[in-house]
Amino acid sequence: MIFAFRYGEDPLDYFIILVLTLIAVMISLVLHELAHGLVAKWNGDYTAKYAGRLTLNPLKHIDPIGFLMMMLVGFGYAKPVPVNPSNFKHYRRGMITVAIAGVIVNLIIAFIGAMGYCLMNLALNHAIFSAAGTAAVRVCWYLLRFFGILVTLNLCLLFFNILPIFPLDGFRVIEAFTRYNNKFCAFMRVNGRYILYGLVGLSFIVSTAIENLANIPSWFGYLDILGTYLEFFSGHLARWFTEFWWLMVPVY
Repeated sequence: MIFAFRYGEDPLDYFIILVLTLIAVMISLVLHELAHGLVAKWNGDYTAKYAGRLTLNPLKHIDPIGFLMMMLVGFGYAKPVPVNPSNFKHYRRGMITVAIAGVIVNLIIAFIGAMGYCLMNLALNHAIFSAAGTAAVRVCWYLLRFFGILVTLNLCLLFFNILPIFPLDGFRVIEAFTRYNNKFCAFMRVNGRYILYGLVGLSFIVSTAIENLANIPSWFGYLDILGTYLEFFSGHLARWFTEFWWLMVPVY
């Protein structure tokens, strides 16, 4: 919804961008979780398969709270794919590859999405300067917005999930390299969810205050630790991706 508020110029625009955002969220979350399940299967664990999670059906993967977070603030999570590490042929390799599978897929989607964004930018400029019909210009504009949303969502999902906080993927990687009774891991298993809720809540409070209160000092935004982190890293990587594709598709 944040993208619809940002880009929508009228009720129809708002609705269309909301639908495009919904599609982008579905693609991002479903492929992220499907990657976890497939890599777990390749490592010898069929738990996700037996649970019916090796599917593109979004209803099997969507977590209501995580989905709402994605729609409202641009980062969130899906319903975790069930994994039984004791079935892995090689425990540590299985833990690591399953953990990073989802974020690698998000990275690939963002990279391809950046290509689509650049191509639609070229198409939009061509449509405008060639005096194409209004419908063609609007289609190019909506596709441009879609690919921009797709890139942003997937990079936020990537950087959100690599945080070393339970139950995110970054924690699973650390868990694979440590003993089960490691003090950090034990602490995160108990408190990780509350830390995430606190970070997300703080992000919502700070962003709401900035949007609705006057004379907010510039440093106030940095209190949004999670938002600042995601904006910095996802923004830089998105720019690098688009710069790469502009080299591949030069503008004359």
